[in-house]
Amino acid sequence: MERAANLTADDFRALADALPQMAWVAEPSGDIIWYNHRWYDYTGTTIEQMRGWGWRDVHHPDHVERVVERISEAFRTGEPWKDTFPLRGADGEYRWFLSLATPYRGPDGAILRWFGTNTDITERKGLERRLARHAIDLRRSNEELEQFAYVASHDLKAPLRGIENLVGWIEEDLEGSLTGDVRTNMELLKSRVRRLDSLLDDLLAYSRAGRADATMDTVDTKALVEELAVLVSPPKGFTITADASLPTLQAARAPLTQALQNLIGNAIKHHDRPAEARIRVEARPAGDAVEFVVTDDGPGIPEQFRERVFGMFQTLRPRDEVEGSGMGLAIVRKLVDRQGGKVRLADGPDGRGLAVHFTWPRDGRKGQADGLDG
Repeated sequence: MERAANLTADDFRALADALPQMAWVAEPSGDIIWYNHRWYDYTGTTIEQMRGWGWRDVHHPDHVERVVERISEAFRTGEPWKDTFPLRGADGEYRWFLSLATPYRGPDGAILRWFGTNTDITERKGLERRLARHAIDLRRSNEELEQFAYVASHDLKAPLRGIENLVGWIEEDLEGSLTGDVRTNMELLKSRVRRLDSLLDDLLAYSRAGRADATMDTVDTKALVEELAVLVSPPKGFTITADASLPTLQAARAPLTQALQNLIGNAIKHHDRPAEARIRVEARPAGDAVEFVVTDDGPGIPEQFRERVFGMFQTLRPRDEVEGSGMGLAIVRKLVDRQGGKVRLADGPDGRGLAVHFTWPRDGRKGQADGLDG
């Protein structure tokens, strides 16, 4: 408080009476000798009642000992004071306040007075409590979703495998006598079973996205993309290029791998010319993060649908035209969000295809801390 060097107690009192906060002046020992009118308006007390350490009478009994101990230490050491606590009003109700106090020193450095304010933060405290409850509810919902996904993916897969086996047995029993329509319907039935199997796998992957492995590792993302280009088994003629701009960075390998694999797999699955298709994965600096760009030359996604496709179970083509659960981009967004990054869609460079941009922290630990959920 350098400006306070020329501020007298009378000056402070005149200014403090105009403040929306409570204000007070204390002796070097901590004995309070003056409050502004807002203190009396709120507490319904008098200076005779409050003089010295009388303020303890309006503090909540659950907090007063802690406050006395902390403020006594501040008065002893001369360090500025900051704390929050409830104070009782004239109506008997308690409200929360933020208390700040600063010593005013003379030319020799000795403390001449303490100047302090109390600001009502009851609404902020209420919001913090609501946010804390919301965070608990959200965490519980996430745990229930993960448990549901686990049960669904395991308990439903057994009867699903049974259906698939039954279809195979029926085909064997009717071999040579299947008509064109029956054969078509059997193929359609098997396709629907595979789709449900894929949906269950993706539902479990979505519920666990970003939780499986947060271990930091040195990741050569160019080598990673080259490995994925082989792993996803693209159709003949389908080219996947790992650009030289792809960096080596400290990151959680598992979620980054899953994000890139989902995007590459999505581009392959939805391409309309797989025999001559191209995917390019590149990167560029973005402050403390890296912006990855996965570009394909497929049919793209119209701008009006680009937010919709991040929802669960969303596809733009009929289910029977393309295998998939419609959760690929939803999983990618959740993985990126968990790292504190952002994902967006744009047109390909030649007006055809789709470019998926997503940011990933250079230091994975920082990204996870910044983007921490509940």
